[in-house]
Amino acid sequence: MKFGKVITRLTENDPRYGHQFIHYNILKAHLKEPDRPTKEVEFVQMLDSELQRVKEIITYKVGEVKVTVRTLRIQVQMITSLAKYEVKPESLDRFRSLADSLGDELSAMERCVYYNSEGFRKIIKKHDKNTSIRSTWYDAQNHHDFFVRSRENIENILLQLSDIYEVLRLAEVTHTANSQSLGIDQETFERKSSKYWVAAEDVFALKTALIKHIPLYVFQRTKSPVRRQRVTSASSILLQLESEEDASSETAGWISSVYLDNEGLDSYRRRMNMEEGATLFRIRWYGGKEEILHAYGGTLPRPPQVDLYVERKTHHESWVAEKSKKERFALNEDDLVRFLAGHEVDESMVGKKSITLAQEVQTEIHNNVLVPMVRSVYKRTAFQLDSSNDVRITMDADLTFVNEHASLRKSGHWRRNEGDVEEELDWVTFPYAVLEIKLKCNTPAWLEDILDSAMVRQVHKFSKFQHACAALLPKQIKQFPYWFTEDEIKSVLYASEKRQSVHEALQSGIRKASSVVRQRSIAKDYTVLINKDKKGATAKPRSKIANRRVKVEPKTFFANERTFIQWLTASLLLVTLSSALVGFGDHAAQIMGLTFMPLAILILIYATFVFYIRLYRIKTGKPGRYDDVFGPGLLTVFLCVALLTTITLHFKEHLPSLYNVQPNGELANRVVELKESPTCHKLNISGLPPFFEPSDLALAGPDIMWIASGGNMIATINLQNEKVEEVYTVGDEKLDIECVMVIPEVSPDILLIGSEEPINEIIVRNITSGRTNQINLNHILGADPVLEGLAYYSLASSPFHQLHGESNNSGIFFASGLNRIEVFMLSFNDSWISPATPLTTIEMKGKIGALVAHDGILYVVLDNMGKLITVDIASGNNTKVVYNLPGNTKGWEGIAHHLTVVGSEQKHYVYLASDTPSEIWRFEWEGGVGFLPC
Repeated sequence: MKFGKVITRLTENDPRYGHQFIHYNILKAHLKEPDRPTKEVEFVQMLDSELQRVKEIITYKVGEVKVTVRTLRIQVQMITSLAKYEVKPESLDRFRSLADSLGDELSAMERCVYYNSEGFRKIIKKHDKNTSIRSTWYDAQNHHDFFVRSRENIENILLQLSDIYEVLRLAEVTHTANSQSLGIDQETFERKSSKYWVAAEDVFALKTALIKHIPLYVFQRTKSPVRRQRVTSASSILLQLESEEDASSETAGWISSVYLDNEGLDSYRRRMNMEEGATLFRIRWYGGKEEILHAYGGTLPRPPQVDLYVERKTHHESWVAEKSKKERFALNEDDLVRFLAGHEVDESMVGKKSITLAQEVQTEIHNNVLVPMVRSVYKRTAFQLDSSNDVRITMDADLTFVNEHASLRKSGHWRRNEGDVEEELDWVTFPYAVLEIKLKCNTPAWLEDILDSAMVRQVHKFSKFQHACAALLPKQIKQFPYWFTEDEIKSVLYASEKRQSVHEALQSGIRKASSVVRQRSIAKDYTVLINKDKKGATAKPRSKIANRRVKVEPKTFFANERTFIQWLTASLLLVTLSSALVGFGDHAAQIMGLTFMPLAILILIYATFVFYIRLYRIKTGKPGRYDDVFGPGLLTVFLCVALLTTITLHFKEHLPSLYNVQPNGELANRVVELKESPTCHKLNISGLPPFFEPSDLALAGPDIMWIASGGNMIATINLQNEKVEEVYTVGDEKLDIECVMVIPEVSPDILLIGSEEPINEIIVRNITSGRTNQINLNHILGADPVLEGLAYYSLASSPFHQLHGESNNSGIFFASGLNRIEVFMLSFNDSWISPATPLTTIEMKGKIGALVAHDGILYVVLDNMGKLITVDIASGNNTKVVYNLPGNTKGWEGIAHHLTVVGSEQKHYVYLASDTPSEIWRFEWEGGVGFLPC
C-alpha cells in the first residue's frame, strides 16, 4: 500500500491521533503543481508549518504520558509498600488495567511519531527527486533529531512501564529459590532458537505486548549493585527510577558486526549449504554515544578504541554430538589491525585465557584469505527476567547492511569510513525488525499467542550475514537465501548495476548532483520492484540471476523417502495382485493380471525417477516445484483404463451375445428361487460319511446315482428312498476326485473317475472285479492342467465319426480345465489301456465346475458365474445358449440328467450337487426354457 493511502487510513480510523498526522497528500499534491517562481517558497512554508504543528502535538503528548506513568509508579510503590508482602487482588487488577491503558496510549503515540517521521522524510525525498535539488535545511535544523529524541523518550517510558508490570508480577506470585538466582551466564547456556520478521510499524506494539509478561532487559541496570540488592523486593524495583541516571537508561543498544570472507565467498557458500563444521568470523562492537546519524535515516556507530570482539561461529549438524557454538576474545583497535595483518599474537593483546583461540582464529583467517566483506548494524532490545534466562527474547531493529569490499576500503583499513559509506551509497536498509526467541523450556502460552498473531512472520534460520552478501554482492553469489523472492532478486541485481555505475562515475569525476538523487532512491530499499525508466520500460539487470536457494530441513529428506516408500508399496501391491490373478484366476482375471503387471512396473520406475530428481533438488537447494504435477494424473488414467478393461471383460461374460445365445423368452433369463415344490426337490440323503462334500454326479440306472466327493471317496444312493447303498474308497488320501462318469452302453460296472491330485488322470475302475487302470490327461489339458469335469458322448453320434469311423468301443470325451474344454477320443478294449487322441478345444469364458452330455447337448456349469451353458455338439457347430442356475449360490459342482415317466407324463430332471453347502437338488427341466420355477 502506498504511503499516502496509509496516512489517509490512519487519519480516518485513529480517533485519538488521526488529526495529528502530517498532511502528506496535500504536500504531495503541491509538488505536482506546475512550476512557478513562488512554488519552492510555498512548499517550504507549508512544510515548516506542518513540522511545527506536529512537533507541538508530540511534545505535549509525551509530557502528558510522562506525568501519567510517574503517577502510576508512585501509586504502585505505595500500595506494595503498605501491603508488605500481600496485595489485594482487586488492587492488582486495577493497576494492571491502568498499565494496559498506558501501554495502548504509548503504542498509539509511537505510531504517530513513526509515521510523521517517515512522512517528512518521504516528502522531502520526493521533493529532491522532482526538483533535482537536495534539501539541507531539514537536517540543518535538526528536525530529524526531534523525532529520534521523541522515540527515545517513549522508549524510556516503556522501560518504566516494564518495571511496573514486573512489580505487579512479583506481587502476584512468590518466587522460588531457583527463580531468585541472579547469576546469568551469557556465554555458556544452550537454548533452542527461532527467528521472526516484524514490520517496522509493528515493532513498538510488539514490545508493548511482550513487557506484559517479560521485562525489558538492560544489562547496565542488571550489573548495578543497587539493582542486585533490591530486586528481591517487589516494591524496591521502582526505587531505582527515582534517579535521573536510571530514568534515562537506554532500552536498546547499537550492535555492529563486520563479517569476514574471501573473494570466492566460501564462508557464505558453506553457511548457505549448512555444511558440517562451517565457520564464520566477524568483528563486533557495541555502539555507545559516539555515532554518526545520516540523512537517509540509518545509523552507523563508530567502533570504540577498546572492547572490539573477534568471534568465531561454528555450525554443527543435529546428527553430530557437538553443538553449534560461538567463541570470542577482545582486542583494542590497534591490536586488531596488527592481528589482521598477521603479526604474532601474544598474551598482552588478548590475555592468557584467549591466546589459544586467538592463534587458531588468526591461522584460519590467513589460510582462507579472509577479509572484511560486509557489515551489519542494528539496534537491539532484549527481554529477559533478571533472575532467570529460561526465556530470552531479542529484537533487532533499524537494520542496515554496508558493503565492506576491499575495493571500497582505503588501503590498510579494516573497515570503511562512515562518511564514505553514505557518499557512495553502498548500503541497504532492511524493512523489518528481526525477532529472535531463545528458550530453555517449553513455549509459554502467552508467547504462543503472540507468535500466532499477525505481527510476526517466522523465517527459519534467517542470517544477517547471508542476507547482507545477497543484497550487496548479488553478482558474486551463486544462490540466494530462500527468503528472497524473485522480484527481490531482480531488484538487488538492478541496484547493484546502478551502484556500479555510480562508482565508475566517481572514478571518472563526472558525477552530477541529479544522478545522486536518482541513485539514492534506487539504493535505499532493495525490496521494491524494479523501477521503470522514463519511457515506462522495465529495466533488467545485465548479469545472470543466481539461483535462489530453497529452505531445506533434515526432515525433508525423510519426507522424500517416505513418499518413495509409499509409491513402492502401491507398486508391490499391484504386483502381488497381478501375480495372484495370473496364477489362480480365470481367463478374464488373467487378462486383468497381465494388464496390472506392466502398470506396477511403470509405477516402480516412475517413483524411482521422481525420488532421485527431488533428492537432487533438495541437496542443491534448487528452486522449483516439489509437487508431482503429471505423475499421479497419468497413473490414475492408466489404472482406470486397466480397471475398465477388466470390467468390460467380466461384463461381456454375462452377455448372452458372447455365447451366441438365442433368447427363449423371459424364463431363460430368470433366476429360480430354491424352495421345495413339485418342480424343485432337495434330496434328504442319509448314511453319507462325515465331511462328504459332493463334487460330481452320475446316473448308473433309473434309480441309482453315483456321487463323487472332494476327497478320495465315492458313494451310490438309491433315488427312490434317498439312502446310501455303498461307499467306496479310491486310492490313498492324496487323491482329489473332481468328477465321476458311467458309460451304460459299454458296461454299467465300469466307472471313470477324474482326479486332479496328485496328477490329472482318469481312473478306470471295475466295480465288480476291482480292477483299475489310469489314463494321464496332462498332455490333453495342456498348460496349467486342472481337471474339473468329464463327459462322454458316443462317437457314432458325433461329427467325428466320419473322420475316425464308427466303432462301438470308442467314444468322445470332454475334459474341462479352468476355462476351456478339451475334446478327445478313447478306445475301449479288454485291457482298458488306450491312449487319448486329442480332437479339438471348446473355449469357455469362465471357470468350469461340471460337465455332462445328454441327447446331443453338452451341459457346462460355470459355478462362479451362476450360469449353465448348453453346447450343441451333435451338429458340430457348438452353438451355445446361456441359462441361469437356480438360486444365488456359486457352489454348484456336479450335474446329472435323468429322464423318467411320472404317471403318464415324461419328466426331464436335472440333478445339481453343491459342496457349499453340501446338498443335492432335483430340478425339472424343459428344453429351450431351462429350469422351471419352484
